[in-house]
Amino acid sequence: MLRLDRLDHALRSEWTATEFKDRALERKLTALTTAGIAWLRDVIQEHGWPGHTLVGRAAAAAACRLVLHAECSLTFHRQCLRRLQDAAAQGEVPLQQVAYLTDVVRMRAGKKQLYGTKFRKVKGELVPYPIEKADAVDARRKQMELPSLRTYARRLQRRYLPS
Repeated sequence: MLRLDRLDHALRSEWTATEFKDRALERKLTALTTAGIAWLRDVIQEHGWPGHTLVGRAAAAAACRLVLHAECSLTFHRQCLRRLQDAAAQGEVPLQQVAYLTDVVRMRAGKKQLYGTKFRKVKGELVPYPIEKADAVDARRKQMELPSLRTYARRLQRRYLPS
């Protein structure tokens, strides 16, 4: 899992630098993610969500990143969210991971995100995708141990759109 995560990070960084236009990198990422998801399906089936106790903190975080990046079925994403919620309730993964996957699942289902974790580039700036009851997003983010939306947006801006 950790090796897959390192490869994914390297390829995804290169692909991001091309503004997601390099189709060869995209194909490599898709193949890597597909292999990782196959492994993860087996682990979930046999052991449940791969939390800290089962695979360690770094690999547990890598499993979450894998699911967040995967273009798998919405059914599988929902199954992962339920398992991740259970793992968070047992202290096996941080609550933040639940927030990120919740937004992925909601957006894939055609709903607005709850936590404002997903952004897009609009006229050269990163802006959040629509957020349900946006006036309460920071309260929801605080419950999930996330920084304010404003702080998070500044972090993303520095990381992906440096001046």
